[in-house]
Amino acid sequence: MDITIVQKLCDTLDGHLERYQALVDYVGQEKKYLLEHDLDGLFSSSKQKEELALDIQNNINALVDDINVAALMLGIPLTPQPLLADIARLLPKPFGNKLNDGSIKLERLKNIILRENEANRHFVEEAMRMVGESINILTGANQLKGDGYNKNGERGEKKHSMPVKLSKAV
Repeated sequence: MDITIVQKLCDTLDGHLERYQALVDYVGQEKKYLLEHDLDGLFSSSKQKEELALDIQNNINALVDDINVAALMLGIPLTPQPLLADIARLLPKPFGNKLNDGSIKLERLKNIILRENEANRHFVEEAMRMVGESINILTGANQLKGDGYNKNGERGEKKHSMPVKLSKAV
């Protein structure tokens, strides 16, 4: 067994974990900026997040290559794609534990990112819906048939006496 191959895999995995942790931090910043309505911070954080995601995508092949080299060294077939856990089981404790822990941490970070991105997306969609409803209310006020305001801002005359209907959502 060539320890340099295993050490290279561990180092590549550590770099990948650092990138994913930074991505978690950027997603958290986006949430903060969304809640504070800080558009400049949001755009800056989103740009950094996008650059980091691109960096992760560009470096994923290095991780897969290192996994494949370690798998071949240990006699694990390359199809289907070997998992870090498969390699970790066949390595001595310090390396096996490190790869197994890294694999678990990577999965956890990916889940955090997916969950936070989904929450941020839901927040933006809800805010857009509320803005759309506000615009509809404001623009629809000019078309009221009862007491309302004309387009020039003057109070309109009541033409019909119909009861006002409120939405149950109000």
